[in-house]
Amino acid sequence: MRSETAGCWTCRIRHLKCDMHIPSCKECSDRHVHCHGYGPKPTWMDGASEEQKERQRIKAAINENFRRVKKMQGRARRRAREHSQALSETQTNEEAPRAMITPPQPSYSPCLSGQSDFLEHSIELESHDTSQVTSHDHDEALQSRTDSGNQHFEPGDSLDSREACLLMHYLDQVFPWQFPYHCSRSRLGNRGWLFLLLIKRGPLYHAVLSLSSLHQAAILGTEEEFQQKQKAFEHHSRALRELCDIMSEKGDKLLDDHPQLAEFLACSFMLISFEVFRGAEHDWLLHLDATASLMGLLSPEAIFNPDSVICDTSSTPFAEQHRSPRSGMVEGLQFLTVAVIWFDIFACVTTGRAPRLPYQQWLRIQGLNTADLMGCENWVMLITGDLAHFSIWKETQEEQGMLSIRELASRGKEIERRLESGIQDLDLARCVGL
Repeated sequence: MRSETAGCWTCRIRHLKCDMHIPSCKECSDRHVHCHGYGPKPTWMDGASEEQKERQRIKAAINENFRRVKKMQGRARRRAREHSQALSETQTNEEAPRAMITPPQPSYSPCLSGQSDFLEHSIELESHDTSQVTSHDHDEALQSRTDSGNQHFEPGDSLDSREACLLMHYLDQVFPWQFPYHCSRSRLGNRGWLFLLLIKRGPLYHAVLSLSSLHQAAILGTEEEFQQKQKAFEHHSRALRELCDIMSEKGDKLLDDHPQLAEFLACSFMLISFEVFRGAEHDWLLHLDATASLMGLLSPEAIFNPDSVICDTSSTPFAEQHRSPRSGMVEGLQFLTVAVIWFDIFACVTTGRAPRLPYQQWLRIQGLNTADLMGCENWVMLITGDLAHFSIWKETQEEQGMLSIRELASRGKEIERRLESGIQDLDLARCVGL
């Protein structure tokens, strides 16, 4: 049995943890460094000049790989800027200038008409190549969706082999990265809804392909990375276009079409993941704001417990009249509700703002458990959101010169008490499990 310090000789000399994969470990293969394996101690490990030479050789190989990756990334950025400038010039010549759309404020809009404009703003911010998707192809795709909202594969339909590989890569590699605690045996375990939406080959389909392509580009580490990123940008741009078209076409009626609603939410989440994965600083926030505004019109209580909700459409407001999930998409809406709540709350760590959704009410709904999908218990999510509100309250009080140290200590103590209580419950549950 190998000791805890065991690993390939390359990782040992670099003092890094080795996954001990055979024939070469991931640490070495990812950086294109020769893996010296796990056999007898190499002769060059003499603690003297030969070992120092090997250290220098490894260091040089790592630096060379870093320069190669940075060079490809710079080339991709330059290419993207050129495409963006060309697209901007084309739009300026062909249509009147459009005013920039201001991101929606935290208050919830009573209708969805603003969401289409919001997505158009996202498209304007795109710095990717959209020349591969012609206007004819774009109109044709929109007409196909309009004619059949539940489009699916026919026996004669063919799926591009490259796209099929990307879909499988997403399901096998990217989905577990997005949802590391997903379990097929949990309430949110059924992914049939995702498959049904993907085979429609609408905006979600292209959003998934873009994310899958970007993920593959990150792990290739060769000249293929640049080409793979270009494919990712093409699918990403098309997903944005088609999503914008859905909002323009459906408007407020989107809440009545639950398969389309689930596709909008799922596609938005994929676009958020895309921006996060490529290291975008703020672009993902555009998609999160659009998604949160739409989610504010839904009722998670009706989504998770539809039989327990009695709705009188003659006396309830607009959002309440369209809240009961139908069309076999209840599992998808439950899955997406949990995912959006999780992202909305933890986004406050980066944005410094409070969550937009009424998480305190939603996280107490029977059957809604964020741990089933993201591994984080509801009480932890509640405290995280409350800490964001606490921080904003403190800043506001300080700016107004009204901060009370006594109230500050009292509020902080209450959050600390809840945190300690939750940790004790976890320890108790662990002891019972043992």
